[in-house]
Amino acid sequence: MADKDILGIGDMKANFAKLRDEVRNRTSRRMVVAGGNVLKRKAKQIAQANGSVRTGAMVKNIAIKREAQAGDGTTQYHLGVRHGRNLTAKAKKNSKLAVASTGRIVKRYADDPYYWRFVEFGHNVVSRKTGETGNTEITYTRKSRSGKVFTYTRKRSNDSLRARRTSATGTVAAKPFIGPALEQGRAEALEVMNDRLQADLAKAGKP
Repeated sequence: MADKDILGIGDMKANFAKLRDEVRNRTSRRMVVAGGNVLKRKAKQIAQANGSVRTGAMVKNIAIKREAQAGDGTTQYHLGVRHGRNLTAKAKKNSKLAVASTGRIVKRYADDPYYWRFVEFGHNVVSRKTGETGNTEITYTRKSRSGKVFTYTRKRSNDSLRARRTSATGTVAAKPFIGPALEQGRAEALEVMNDRLQADLAKAGKP
């Protein structure tokens, strides 16, 4: 309760309850979008301070996205980086077909910041093991939905990406920008959310 009082969440919740039912959904979306835009701006600032280019694919695709499966009475947005199939239609126009390492035909998009998680969390240095041959047989144990436990084996090429990741010893340090944005922008986000709520209360004629 102390934290809520410090942040003003308790008052915000009480004021939100004053709105008519038909207005609450619209106001809640406005509030969360306003707060989310603060966090998005903060994430872009941090990414640029870490060395990312302002006009680069990763920074341009830092965005908030509404969660369509949120529970009743809940408005939820995610802060992250658009990539792959989640890129905008305009960004996906520049695409081409390619053959993946598994032999599957896949679609590759130009300026796709698929690597953003490597920047946010760091990653292992994975080098190509030229001349590496053979396979490693790995046994997995899984539990089915019915609760039955079963095992199976798969062969993995010693030169596969997964095998190289497992054996990698070098690492690249993380340069996080999403996590720090959530922490550093929290107070400002709550402030603009409250401002949005107060504006809607005033329009509705509520004290």
